[in-house]
Amino acid sequence: MNKHAAAVEVSKLEFRIKAKRLLQDVGFRVDRGESFAVVGHNGAGKTTLFQLILGIKFPNQGEIKIHGINNLDSSARGALGYLPERPYLDPEVRFKSHLRLHLDLIGYPRDGFAEEVDRVSKEVGLSENLSQRFKTFSKGMLQKAMLATALLGDPALLILDEPMSGLDPESRERMKERFANWKKLGKTLIFSSHAFEDVHEFADRVLELKSGRILFLGEPSSWRPEA
Repeated sequence: MNKHAAAVEVSKLEFRIKAKRLLQDVGFRVDRGESFAVVGHNGAGKTTLFQLILGIKFPNQGEIKIHGINNLDSSARGALGYLPERPYLDPEVRFKSHLRLHLDLIGYPRDGFAEEVDRVSKEVGLSENLSQRFKTFSKGMLQKAMLATALLGDPALLILDEPMSGLDPESRERMKERFANWKKLGKTLIFSSHAFEDVHEFADRVLELKSGRILFLGEPSSWRPEA
């Protein structure tokens, strides 16, 4: 990891499926410790952009670097946590087993598994639910379980796809507290949101996409969402 490099650098990114361009000529930089919002209507390319940064999809053109390393290098993703918009969890798996599997996948030292599972489950308020199967979890609990997964290993960079979506008022306030705390800790946050107030409250800068192209890139005070 290059300590002087940006958290994320995206250059001349293009992604298409057959003849359809989903992203075109997208480029931006996210500095370390920055809170960076990605906005746009449904189909604008937000989730596709996240999947490209994560290495789930591969660009037809362009380059993505995480902390100065090409994002397809496994070492680049070691300091990255991801919260998807929708939880994809095996209903028969127990929460504790799920966390231990993901600790294994990120190469976390096995002698630290118990302590790390305890830490992240407490962070999201699910420490009493570790032995339960996911089929017994409510929708809100499933999102908390995915957040706990994203926090494993205490990543420096968090990518959060609609983190406020579907939360009840109490959970929403708790998520806001987490955002404030993450910013104090110097974590880099890249998040998507449809809520104007969330973008203005948490983002240092805003990237708005429209039909796969950059419509706006700048400070929230200068941004007004397209109707």
